[in-house]
Amino acid sequence: MKKIVIIDIGSNSIRLILIRLGDQGNFKIIHDLKESVGLEQGLEVDNAIKPDRIHKALQALAMFRNHCEAVQPDEVIVVATETVRRAANQELFRQRVKEETGFEVRVLSGPEEAYYGYVGVTNSMDIADALLMDLGGGSTELTWMVDGKIKESVSLPLGSLNVTQQFSLGDNIKEEHMRRAQEGILKVFREVPWLSGLQSIRLIGIGGTFRNLCKIDRRRKSYPLERTHNYLMSNQDIMEIHRDVCSRNLKQRRAVKGLSSERGENIVGATTIIVQLLKYTAIREVEISGHGLREGLVYDYIARTLNLPGDVLEKSLLKNLNNYNLDVTHARTIYRISFSLYRQLRDLAKISGDYDKVLKAAAMMHDMGTALNFYQQNEHLFYMLVNSELHGLSHRELVMSAYASCNQFGSKRQYAGVRFRGFLTAKDQHALKGIGLLIRIARSLDRSMSGLIQDVVCQIERDKVIIKTTATGNIDLEILDALSHCGDFRKHFRKSLFIM
Repeated sequence: MKKIVIIDIGSNSIRLILIRLGDQGNFKIIHDLKESVGLEQGLEVDNAIKPDRIHKALQALAMFRNHCEAVQPDEVIVVATETVRRAANQELFRQRVKEETGFEVRVLSGPEEAYYGYVGVTNSMDIADALLMDLGGGSTELTWMVDGKIKESVSLPLGSLNVTQQFSLGDNIKEEHMRRAQEGILKVFREVPWLSGLQSIRLIGIGGTFRNLCKIDRRRKSYPLERTHNYLMSNQDIMEIHRDVCSRNLKQRRAVKGLSSERGENIVGATTIIVQLLKYTAIREVEISGHGLREGLVYDYIARTLNLPGDVLEKSLLKNLNNYNLDVTHARTIYRISFSLYRQLRDLAKISGDYDKVLKAAAMMHDMGTALNFYQQNEHLFYMLVNSELHGLSHRELVMSAYASCNQFGSKRQYAGVRFRGFLTAKDQHALKGIGLLIRIARSLDRSMSGLIQDVVCQIERDKVIIKTTATGNIDLEILDALSHCGDFRKHFRKSLFIM
């Protein structure tokens, strides 16, 4: 496996992530380091990064260099964004970084920064049309996406730091300062000709501010899932948090549950930008992305060497299977058999609704618990699934996948899913029990993990279901094991089960 280090020099902080990259394009983030350096501070005076800020950045980068020497990565990618991009002393900064740390800094253009945010989102979210908003300390990148492709993008000089400093929004918020900030932000938005017409699409929020808003909202709602990626907020949710932080001075803001202490001074500047965009476009729904520029650089790096599936869920399932060293061929077999059974028996089981993606994730990740302990896999599976880096599913679909996959062990098995039942309707619970049972039967029909069964055809009669199999070898073991589920099959489907 390769080790890749990505260092992102931003307006307020410098971040390092260490990636372990597998042969199949699967990767894990195994280190995430962050140092606050405040490169943006004082930049508005003469458009130059101040000497003390350069010194702090060099100190952080020297620590990161030492970390790289310890972990010995195969490649180090260092990028800088808006603050370095517009700094009059950009070349001096890059030269000193090179001389004192050995790092070659690539300064991203505005379109490049927007592109990598887009790559991070489109490889981890199943969404075709959206407005992407990557809000940083010194700039905001807006990308209009149609049918999964970039239609328009723009980099705007609106960031949490520079807006806070320019309009004095760091501590006590004066009405006049807020009015001037709102007018100044709207003036910038009005200069983007394509922006005002984007009313019926979703806003995808990228960056630390959006991740922090997600955390605040989860605390406010006692949301049971500690998960940022794909978290949904309404425009009213954002505006309520904005009104709350605006009503407090800096010291009082630190008491807001979920608000990072380092963001207290700049949160009002950040939320003012977001709220003005929501009002200007009349967008009503915001989805938070946990993936942005850094992950976009990773996906771009992988795409240059491997041809990965375009489907987000498929790609994510393969990534997780390979990361956990699970049998991909066996996982595909379980999915193929269980989906065929589901397609043929769903009407009999009175399963209505679209559970296709739920079944796919549940079936392909059915063995995930064995990565910790084979004999206690049922106890580990639910927790591992809901906390996995599994993309292409909503939070509700992810929880349903975990329930369905755990239901393969039968109703007498206990697992840690009680607090998530609010995600499910009674109809869902009935469907997921049926899907779990079909996964259990499919697992038995590949008991030898050799893919002997090529097809299953269900013959539904008045009081029984006959599953006819087509196989390439002896499947006595598979049939015997599958018939052990006859009792549960009769309870759920109200018919006897025969397999031949």
